[in-house]
Amino acid sequence: MTTTANSLREIHSLHQRAKAIRDRLVGVPKAVAARSGMVAKKQEAVDKAKKDLQQVKVTKASKESQRKSIHQKMDDYASKLLSVKKNDEYKAIQNEIAVLKSQVNKVDDEIIDCELEIETREAAVKAVEGELKKVQDDLAAFQKQAEDARPADEAKLAELSQAVAEAEAIIPVDLRDKYQRIIRQKGADALAIVEEGACTGCFMSVTSQMLNDLINCDTLVFCRSCGRVLYMAEEAEKLTKRSL
Repeated sequence: MTTTANSLREIHSLHQRAKAIRDRLVGVPKAVAARSGMVAKKQEAVDKAKKDLQQVKVTKASKESQRKSIHQKMDDYASKLLSVKKNDEYKAIQNEIAVLKSQVNKVDDEIIDCELEIETREAAVKAVEGELKKVQDDLAAFQKQAEDARPADEAKLAELSQAVAEAEAIIPVDLRDKYQRIIRQKGADALAIVEEGACTGCFMSVTSQMLNDLINCDTLVFCRSCGRVLYMAEEAEKLTKRSL
């Protein structure tokens, strides 16, 4: 049985289509892992934003406790003023109260700063939570799409494998071992078109005898450099035959 360029073109096309499906199936776990990594990073960002927010809230609570303690001291001094009889002692207590009022004012300002910071950090938490949800939804959608497509891809791959086996029946018996070796080595890249007198797989020029064999289709032609099975592009084959 002789080979034809059309047959080799069909075999190459079948191998390439099967490879595309295999690559897609193999690529799903990698894509899931990449998206899962993005989810993990966004989760870390959410956790950090919440931790930063909690730290500010703790600081605010500490300042409020400090203010309460100062007010308690002021109340204590105010009570003492009621029983003080000496003028200098009275003035001393008033000075202490004035110092405490100054401290309260400072703490109040710090509490306001904390409240503003809390608003900012709450907004930051909300933003990163939104980003987290987006990548989580993207991961879930991708996984579902991949799971839904897998049965059809596997069925198509089985169909293509059968079609390859049938198409490869044209390979001469005495060259099948050599053909199968290059298929195992290079997969879908085991065949290559000859364009402008060269193998498009490695760009090595073909000889005149190899070109004649390609035109006559009496046998398989293997590239002397890369070992690929060669065939002519359809238009080039037609032009070559017309020129003969």
